[in-house]
Amino acid sequence: MVQDLLRLGDEQHLYFNELQIHDVLVENILEFMEYLKIFYQDWHNSDTLVTLPKKQIFQTQDSKGDFRIMPCIIHNDYKIKAVKIIGTNEENRVIKDKICVGKSFLIHPYDNFIYAMFDVCALSSFRTAAISVLAYHLLNTIQASGVGIIGCGRIGFYTALILNKWLNVNHFYCNDINQTNQENFLKLAEEYMAEIHIDFMPITKMETVCDSIFLATDSTKAILHANNTTNIKFISSVGADADNLSELDANLLEGRTVVVDSYHSMMLGDLKAWEDQNILDRKSVLELRTFINNQNNPPQNIVFISTGIATQDALISQFIYDKLTKNNQN
Repeated sequence: MVQDLLRLGDEQHLYFNELQIHDVLVENILEFMEYLKIFYQDWHNSDTLVTLPKKQIFQTQDSKGDFRIMPCIIHNDYKIKAVKIIGTNEENRVIKDKICVGKSFLIHPYDNFIYAMFDVCALSSFRTAAISVLAYHLLNTIQASGVGIIGCGRIGFYTALILNKWLNVNHFYCNDINQTNQENFLKLAEEYMAEIHIDFMPITKMETVCDSIFLATDSTKAILHANNTTNIKFISSVGADADNLSELDANLLEGRTVVVDSYHSMMLGDLKAWEDQNILDRKSVLELRTFINNQNNPPQNIVFISTGIATQDALISQFIYDKLTKNNQN
């Protein structure tokens, strides 16, 4: 009675948990990567396709970590409205051993209510790995059967999985200072990629056995620099997504082209530090979508960096929703 009189109708929504998200993405890697590539083609063709406000980052003095609000609208036939609220759980007081916490939301394109809600850890890790591998595919003319991975946590695993399933990479040269991460990586590889080869080795040895390296760490000090990347042609860095984190020393930039998924990635981490110190001129940084039609002649010696943009969250949330609701209808 009161609900009717006050017109307080329910706002129906679906909720998708971490394992549902993990399972549907792993089962549909090839389709998602092609979907992502097609989107970047569309974005290349239309600057007005995406409305991407800058992410808002909030910190408090009495606790470590932060939380971020990341909105995005993708127009035209996509008709996606989305926002992600994600926290970095450095305190680990309630939720244990899960650095990414929060929710991603899909907003109805017309009525603007939240119609789908997603846990964000697997979603964020997978989309970060996916954009890193897409950059490798678009920017690296000679793709090898083996690559280096530094940081074998969630993003590192998804990076290896996408490289293996989408691009047929079958040999990984790995490094992680965390023994548990190493053990988990090996177990996950056995579960999902039993045919691959994995060699753990010091970082100093990596450039002697591979020409591409993917970093996904929580390092506060630069890991790669000019002296240990002489033979590396492609570097992807996706771990330094906060101002207290760093994966790359500026001295490796000489002779290399810096590419980002969006200029918004320059708000944080190594990119922000280099720009603040006048080491890197924004005019010399290129966006990934500009290379979508230039795969046969990309620049040599690439440094790809992403600190996370809401466009990827919106796309992957919609992809998950479409897959899982279609499956439920069937």
